[in-house]
Amino acid sequence: MNEGLQEYAKRLRETGQLEGAAYAEMIRFRDAQLMELVSQYAVQTRLDQAAQGIQWMGTIDLSSYCKNDCYYCGLRRDNRFAERYRMSLDTVLDCCERGLEQGITNFLLQGGEDLWYTPDRITEMIRKMKKMSGDMTIFLSLGERSRAVYQTWKQAGADGYLLCYQTSDDRFYRRLHPAKMSLLRRKQCLWELKEIGYLVGTGLMVGTPYQRVTNLADEFAFLRQLTPDMMILEIFLASEGTPFEKERNGVLDLTYFMMSLLRLSFPKIYMPVAQTVEMLDRNGIVQGIGAGADIIPVDLTPPEQRSQYHCYHRHMMRGKTGIEDILQFQKNIQEEQYAIAGMHEHICRR
Repeated sequence: MNEGLQEYAKRLRETGQLEGAAYAEMIRFRDAQLMELVSQYAVQTRLDQAAQGIQWMGTIDLSSYCKNDCYYCGLRRDNRFAERYRMSLDTVLDCCERGLEQGITNFLLQGGEDLWYTPDRITEMIRKMKKMSGDMTIFLSLGERSRAVYQTWKQAGADGYLLCYQTSDDRFYRRLHPAKMSLLRRKQCLWELKEIGYLVGTGLMVGTPYQRVTNLADEFAFLRQLTPDMMILEIFLASEGTPFEKERNGVLDLTYFMMSLLRLSFPKIYMPVAQTVEMLDRNGIVQGIGAGADIIPVDLTPPEQRSQYHCYHRHMMRGKTGIEDILQFQKNIQEEQYAIAGMHEHICRR
């Protein structure tokens, strides 16, 4: 192992900070030994900071409609191959009930930016979910909305909001999104969510076309300014019907390495194993936890809608993410001797 890289890893373990150039060197020149060392440090850091152990989050995919046309996303507005659906309120509540029956108390309502779901519809959904159980934490991931809408949903009972930004570099952002979308606006939304008092989650994608090592290394500086409560690392998967459909998928070992670097840089952050990672790697949950993650998303979406929402090539759907597989999730984690938190443990500000 390169002694300089080993020294960077030790310094990151001890201080939680590195310069951008040091992150870039670790990413660019990583080898199996460095990745193993960093993952060991990340797991120990998680054990030191996250006393609750591995937690669970039930995800409900509301809609596969989206007003945006992001170049990497299969839900993009102009994808004529995408299968579209919208969940009714009753279906959402049924999904929630399935999660509650398994003891899940953390929920994420996510979907494309579908304006059919008006602020009032989402407000009603939040309130009815809260009536089902007072012991519930609700995260939303419904894109860019006005500050007033975010405020309304917070008052209705939403606890957290997940808004991924993909990259903090404006030039790179414009290579992934159409001109009418603005990185400045997305960052403004993140700051508004923090000011309102949400538990703020965000994330980026590893392995997209045009991404450079320096892009990944620079994210740590932006995240240090934002200080989110949750961070998710998606892996790029080529989606049919997008400008990037013929591009190569992201690299799993780089994704896991970035997760470990994030855990060391932000010890108290919540970090779910992204569903895209689970799809590409049959052992993605265990590998993600071994890289420093501490939340397992469990898909509560009915199977018929699940396949429509995750609109990747079918041969990529290797892992299992559904509520029907939760016992297998638990078994796999326990076999690796990772501690599972009680189902009623809540995601809260650390």
